[in-house]
Amino acid sequence: MTNTQSKISLVQFTFFVIQCQIGVGILSLPNRLHPIAKGGGWISVLIAGLAIQLIILLMWLFLKRFPDADMYESVCMLFGNKFGKLLGFAYVFYFTLIGMTVMLNACNVIKVWILQATPWSAILILFTIACCYVAYNTFKVIVRFYVMASILIFPMALLIGLGLSRADFSYIFPITESGWWNIIQASKETITAMYGFEIILIAFPKVNGTAVAKLKAISIANGFVTLFYTFTVWICFIVFSPKQVELIPEPVAYLLRSLHIGIIDRTDLLFIPIWMITVVASIASYYCAASIGIGHIFNLANHKQAVPIVGIIAFSVALFIDTPEELKVISTFTDKFTYIFIVVLPLLFLLYSVIRKKKGEQYVQKKG
Repeated sequence: MTNTQSKISLVQFTFFVIQCQIGVGILSLPNRLHPIAKGGGWISVLIAGLAIQLIILLMWLFLKRFPDADMYESVCMLFGNKFGKLLGFAYVFYFTLIGMTVMLNACNVIKVWILQATPWSAILILFTIACCYVAYNTFKVIVRFYVMASILIFPMALLIGLGLSRADFSYIFPITESGWWNIIQASKETITAMYGFEIILIAFPKVNGTAVAKLKAISIANGFVTLFYTFTVWICFIVFSPKQVELIPEPVAYLLRSLHIGIIDRTDLLFIPIWMITVVASIASYYCAASIGIGHIFNLANHKQAVPIVGIIAFSVALFIDTPEELKVISTFTDKFTYIFIVVLPLLFLLYSVIRKKKGEQYVQKKG
């Protein structure tokens, strides 16, 4: 249960979700979409945004039945303490895995584009320390940092928008070249690039406002991220030829590397550090969510005691994944594995709570 004074506002909640959603996937998304959807890849992003909104609605229907409990507490209310904590442990594993995977991909980008001569372990250590430092704070402090960091999204969009100076709009035509079915199928690539919204399973009871107001805040955040991703993909599609988009692993970074602003020869060296702050925020959210789960399972005073544990586990595993092939395997596994925790389990929780007519208020009354 969350103290009212420690709760965040709806505006802060919106920025929190935005920071959680914008991650490492934005750099490579155009490359992943074009082979499937061709010039209609930006439409796939819009479809993915709609699909994510439906998933958010599913989570919201479950969460509003337990307005004062996060996911770890609500599953214990539903299934009892033992089985509930077992499910909670599964989510701890999930959040740690996702955080580690995002960190691995981010470190790989830094290694390729900026710190080629720096040892892989050193980059991992720096990322782990930064993410754990953010996650170690109270939830309210973390959210305040995210609100400040959200300001950096606008220079990111501005730098990407500079690509319009090299636009060739003929590259995206015909828009439906690959067919509507392929455009819809490609949306799966975008959904995996926009993970982070599932943190609402933990954050929902920590927000002031009605359930409907919280849904509006989440929806605004998802809409903003969807439009930002759509804009980014569209820019890459009109700057690079179809063959170039499919050959370049990170089209966004490559686009910025080719742009020049006055005395700045490589704009990517300006963009990537800004982008890193957003990625650190996204990873820290997962580590914080996993730490909260450990705190709940082992009845710790707060999640801070568990943050170093999550960080050490993630770093120790990540240290052995140092080749592109291994990174691709873990990323593919994580992408497929995630649907269990963001769709299947929340749906089962919702159905079970409806069938058994269980709600948070009833649990509190029974406990009282």
